[in-house]
Amino acid sequence: MSDLSAAVISILLYIFEGYSIQYLFRAFVKPRISNIKQSEYAVGTVWVIIRIISFLFPSDGTFTALKLMIYTFILFLFCLIWYKGNILLKIFLVIQFTALRELSFFAAYSFICIYDFIIDILSYFAYKETISADVYMILTKVMLFLSLITVQIIQSGILLFSLKKIVKYYRYQNKHSLNKEVFFYLFPSIAGLLIAVLIRIMIITIENGSQILLYNKYPSLYFIIPIIALVLLASIIFTFKLYQDMTELQTKQTDKVILENQIIQMRNSMTEMEHLYDGIRSVKHDMKNNMEVLQNLLQRKYLSNVSEDDEIKQYFDGMYYAVEQLDNRIHTGNAVSDAVINSKFRYAEKEIKNIMLNADDFILPDNINIQAYDIGIILNNGLDNAIEACKKMRIKYPVSETFISVKSFRKRNMFFIEIENSFDGILKIDKDSGYPVSTKEESKSHGIGLRNIRNCSKKYAGDIDCIVEDKKFILSVMLKN
Repeated sequence: MSDLSAAVISILLYIFEGYSIQYLFRAFVKPRISNIKQSEYAVGTVWVIIRIISFLFPSDGTFTALKLMIYTFILFLFCLIWYKGNILLKIFLVIQFTALRELSFFAAYSFICIYDFIIDILSYFAYKETISADVYMILTKVMLFLSLITVQIIQSGILLFSLKKIVKYYRYQNKHSLNKEVFFYLFPSIAGLLIAVLIRIMIITIENGSQILLYNKYPSLYFIIPIIALVLLASIIFTFKLYQDMTELQTKQTDKVILENQIIQMRNSMTEMEHLYDGIRSVKHDMKNNMEVLQNLLQRKYLSNVSEDDEIKQYFDGMYYAVEQLDNRIHTGNAVSDAVINSKFRYAEKEIKNIMLNADDFILPDNINIQAYDIGIILNNGLDNAIEACKKMRIKYPVSETFISVKSFRKRNMFFIEIENSFDGILKIDKDSGYPVSTKEESKSHGIGLRNIRNCSKKYAGDIDCIVEDKKFILSVMLKN
């Protein structure tokens, strides 16, 4: 097989590797220059260029291992400049890809032993003069070409399969950046990469002044090395999946505890409101009866004095109207939303002096097909965040005006809930999720409120939006009716 054919096969492999690394990086990070569509292909292009330059400088095992470390470092420098995200995430991606690529190579390379076996058979027939020397040379070149193609197809398949598994098990796209857990992911990848470097250093040995492959000296390596490579590949994938499962389980447990607390709060609020409403209804009923009796008695006593009787009647009418409004401070058309808003507003009034609260424009019509439980989750989380922002603002600016407003409206078949509140004007946005970062000291609770609201909106084919206007924050929740 000519050098040109070998070069073409190698370049095709490098192009496939470039596609593979671009596939991996696209799932985890975004380019800094996101307005250029082709920017995501840059890492694949850089990889192909690095590999072609490396191919132009043939070397022994030690120098090959050195080249591996050099182009891994160059790839890391490019990713550091080109992509967003923290440095640990970029280290993870570079080492992960390089390790998977090297282990895929050694898992597939042992298939070259088939070529050696066939060449031995052809050599035997050539020695016996069963085939001519010309035929032997042609068949040797053909078999070498086929063996290289086979090895590279198997290598490419193992590499792509491994990367697809890693991407599949990564469940937190655009939600969380990898942080300290990167070290947990990196241990098997680093181990695999170091073993690959060690094999490359030892693969060519010097014996009697000539270079020989370690495979030829110890044929059992054709079976041992691919098994080691496959075990390391499996450990890398399994470790990543295991930690992702652990993270998902922990997140679900945290969300479950928070939701359970919210349900308890809602039940308590509803029980409290029911007692309050029962008391108000009882008082209202007695007061109405008492006022009617008093009004009749006064009318008899002051029947001759019409003008004075009119004044008394107007006075009692006013009292009657006030009593009628006692149990209608916040009337949304839904018992759950009444309970939640009243409970949160009372808490806000207790915690923040002179806060302005308004829910007059929040109505839940009977024809809205949204579960009261989900409405409760949205209002609970949204009002908790609003109260927290107002408390922080009042601490920072003691004389500032603070307010919380809840309203709802419909647009065609969409139902919107908006919670407006004042805040100090300082807002940190998470780059991955695009939502505000919580200022709470407990890091585990960061963003859970908004995540719960978004989960509820997703149930109704909706979403949430966070709008900032000077020192006013608006949480808009869209729900499909």
